[in-house]
Amino acid sequence: MTNTNCLNCGKVLTDKFCSGCGQKADTHRITFKNFIFHDVLHGTFHLDRGILFTAKQALMRPGQAALDYIAGKRKPFYNVFYLILITIGLMLFTRHIGDSLNNQDETITQSKEYINEASRKIDELFDQKNKIIIFLFVPFAALNSFILFKRKKLNLSEHAIIAGMILLGVLLISTFSNILFWFKPIQYIGLVISLLIIALILFYICFGYFNAFGEEYSKLGITYRIALFFLLIGIEILILTWILVGFVTNWKFGEIQITPFG
Repeated sequence: MTNTNCLNCGKVLTDKFCSGCGQKADTHRITFKNFIFHDVLHGTFHLDRGILFTAKQALMRPGQAALDYIAGKRKPFYNVFYLILITIGLMLFTRHIGDSLNNQDETITQSKEYINEASRKIDELFDQKNKIIIFLFVPFAALNSFILFKRKKLNLSEHAIIAGMILLGVLLISTFSNILFWFKPIQYIGLVISLLIIALILFYICFGYFNAFGEEYSKLGITYRIALFFLLIGIEILILTWILVGFVTNWKFGEIQITPFG
């Protein structure tokens, strides 16, 4: 049915979409056929093209994609932080499937013995707050890049967009790597794959910041800044770990076992 006014907000229609709320000008009548084939099937299986575009951009050109978003080219992109949450869930799900296929769930459950109560509390904290812990990369990375990459003249929030895009790429790589372990690689091959994935993630983070800021600095300048970025991240992780262990042990410390995310 064609209308002269938007059926959602009442604004006068001048194009295929309402300029006020964005709803389509031409809304179909709900019939059984439309309900089944459009509202149910299309609504259930339709994947927002912005998700695929944003995932591809995060993997292929994370720094430049984030700069495009910051510059105002936002229509093609899905919300990066929503997509991070989706990808974290997918990553943990693929890991759980891998553990189940390799019969590791039961083995882990049976062999999980803690050396003390503090170790158990830390393990529970990682299990319960895994999304928050993973998200901590964004504020720390944003602060570090804000300090190190001044020439771009971006504010802290804009650096957080770059960190978010890079974190999304890291999570996508981790998700794909989890799928590799569904096929039960031989122990030593599995170790080699794990080391290669770690190297790939580190290289990807370097590439992400080079992709964003490489044009602003010489090769030496961007290299030592990225090296300092990793140094700062390492120091921040050590400080956070120290605070966490101190909190759960009432600042007595001592021997403790940490197995983040299983």
